[in-house]
Amino acid sequence: MAAYHFVVDDNFIGNKRNAKVFLRALIPWMQERNYPFSLMTEASLNLAEDDELLNLLVQAGFTMVFMGIETPDVESLAVVHKEQNTRQSLVEACRKINQVGLQILSGFIIGFDGEKAGAGQRIQAFVNETGIPIAHLTMLGALHNTAMWNRLEQEGRLLNNIGEHFTTQKSLMNFVPTRPVEEITREFIDTFWNLYEPLPYLKRTLHHFNLIGGNRPKIRYPITRKEIRLFSAICWRQGVLRSTRFRFWWQLAAIVLRKPHLLYDYFVALGLGEHFFNLRHEIRAELEEQLAALADTQPTEPEQSGDRASVFVKSR
Repeated sequence: MAAYHFVVDDNFIGNKRNAKVFLRALIPWMQERNYPFSLMTEASLNLAEDDELLNLLVQAGFTMVFMGIETPDVESLAVVHKEQNTRQSLVEACRKINQVGLQILSGFIIGFDGEKAGAGQRIQAFVNETGIPIAHLTMLGALHNTAMWNRLEQEGRLLNNIGEHFTTQKSLMNFVPTRPVEEITREFIDTFWNLYEPLPYLKRTLHHFNLIGGNRPKIRYPITRKEIRLFSAICWRQGVLRSTRFRFWWQLAAIVLRKPHLLYDYFVALGLGEHFFNLRHEIRAELEEQLAALADTQPTEPEQSGDRASVFVKSR
């Protein structure tokens, strides 16, 4: 049986009343079976405003929640109508969610309209302050037939030659942004690289787990051969091969002594880190190649600024 089960919903608390009804029914089911697995879901940051809902989630066996924080820039949040992320301090909201016993995974985006330079550095500072281990960073992309897509199409900013394998991590943006795409892409590369530098990643992971409080139910995590191989590989790579070795063993001892009930989740976070440690090399290489191609074909005297999309398309 899998250790984690994802309750799939774009926003689990979109209807808080129904969410509470579901959780109140789920809690006795989990208790009768001694919490055979943990649960995770996706929710908006205004989860921090409802103490009852937070406690119900923890008692129902939820241990992780993915939150689309997007950006710490209030102006950019207003552009994408994420007003729920502006009603209180983002840092304080994250702290409150941690304190009840939930680990946060988050999504961040670079490239909003009107965004000021340095957005990547501001995201990095926020992630370091909250200690969020998995910060899923992407460049903004227009999804087909969404309100954003339709607006950009009307403005003549969509790029039609994005290819079949467009991704918001390994491809240049599929529309003309309001600041230079080269600037946004360089910021993205640097921020992603820094977020998943192994030593800072280990440090903020410990910080995040130290913030997790509350009285989580005791969950029966399976310790199979697969887990043993995974945890052994993490110990070998991070505790022997890498320059993180001394920090790794010190942190492991700290978790065992202070928060042994979080040890399984802590190892999972370190395992996810391994994926991103490698992915950052792929992202940098592919985007650097695309930026080089863009620079090689950039016209010395571009057409009038009113036809920005055509200039960008030709350069691609």
